[in-house]
Amino acid sequence: MELFVNSDGKSKNSSSSAAGWRGRSDGIAFDRAEVRAGPTLGDGLYLVVSGPVPDIPAQIKLRPVLNDLAPEYRRIEIVSESQPEAGVAGNKNGDKRGGKYERSMPLSGLSGTKGIELVGSNGTRKFDLISH
Repeated sequence: MELFVNSDGKSKNSSSSAAGWRGRSDGIAFDRAEVRAGPTLGDGLYLVVSGPVPDIPAQIKLRPVLNDLAPEYRRIEIVSESQPEAGVAGNKNGDKRGGKYERSMPLSGLSGTKGIELVGSNGTRKFDLISH
């Protein structure tokens, strides 16, 4: 079973064939995601994501998928980049294993025609950003 998060923020379990979603081998789980206004007026919108720090030393990043020129929902993946084990109690971002991470990124120029879709190892969440 895989976890899918609807655009209304509610979770539901579904089979791996649902919505064509497939997890990445370097994907990272998330437990909270939201779109916030930037810290200053005119700063645009930011995606803010948090979740459990993985058990392996890794740098956690939000990475937009830019291979489609005009998607309805631009995919933004939560991924890890491995780090050497030697002497690492957390990672370069200061995240401690067993704790929580938080990442953010500006969404200016990244939205699809309707919004964005966050993709983690435990599911997806869509955000409608374009009002019609």
